[in-house]
Amino acid sequence: MATRSVRWRGFQLQLTVPTRTGRSAEEQRAGAAPGAPGRLLFRDPPPQPHVRRRDVAAVTSFVDTAHEKLAEHRRAQTTRADLAQRLTEVDWYHTIELPGGVVTPGQFDHRSLLPRYGLPADLSGQRTLDVATFDGFWAFEMEKRGADVVAIDVETRADYDYPTPARSRLEDVRDLPPVGTGFALAHEAIGSTVERVAASVYALDPALHGTFDLVHCGDLLLHLRDPLTALERMRAVTRGQLLLSDVVDLEIGEGPWGPTTQYLGGWSDVVWWVPSLSALAQMVVDAGFRDVRVNAVYSLAKTYETTGLWRASISASA
Repeated sequence: MATRSVRWRGFQLQLTVPTRTGRSAEEQRAGAAPGAPGRLLFRDPPPQPHVRRRDVAAVTSFVDTAHEKLAEHRRAQTTRADLAQRLTEVDWYHTIELPGGVVTPGQFDHRSLLPRYGLPADLSGQRTLDVATFDGFWAFEMEKRGADVVAIDVETRADYDYPTPARSRLEDVRDLPPVGTGFALAHEAIGSTVERVAASVYALDPALHGTFDLVHCGDLLLHLRDPLTALERMRAVTRGQLLLSDVVDLEIGEGPWGPTTQYLGGWSDVVWWVPSLSALAQMVVDAGFRDVRVNAVYSLAKTYETTGLWRASISASA
């Protein structure tokens, strides 16, 4: 992360914006799996000193097929090399397995969470929505399970929920990167059919986007000025189930009037809130969902750190 200072009406404003992770050339090269060793794709046919006329067509077909396999192998090798190079040009948030043994060097690796996360094993025939998809890990995972997936996210990081004084001075920050570069690359490499829609969670509308059997949202509410409104918009397009994960503080107890939440104001990494587990669950109920249940509580660290924030995976019905 990089910090930028903006002076405005007598005070200094600190903006923390994501930047590319600095990595050595050796680390960048290590981010892509080496190509598989070469192997013999075909053999020349054994000598046939007396090839009969009726066998000529079969031999010709064999040779043509062998040449096509060799050309396909060379195309795959070229594609893997190109993909590995393009990976280094993206600041990856998600760790995603791509074809050819290539794995993106994401800040967060969610793969080990899948068994306990609450994502149905079979989503065949279901229409699902991934809210704030970023690089698309969850969208592609739902696609693997048979779903027809729509993924939404904002267009640029200038569209994030910055505090009002910071938002009014965003024109002074010229290098805010776009959102969706990693998604586009992974989408192409996988050959995905996930539909990405440029939209804020606040803009979700059943008249525009339809309704969904499953709505997934991960690590978004802490970055929003109005998480309850966001949950209400998700409820408006949910006809089945919500699967939500977000940051919680397990040390916060109940206050004299009920569940409690820390307010941080969005000034650091655009983090506004860290609620207690009961407060997060209560917000889901207050947005109109029912049958709220906790699937797992887990600590997820960035791939280059040893400790991370506590998070909860919550399921609820429409």
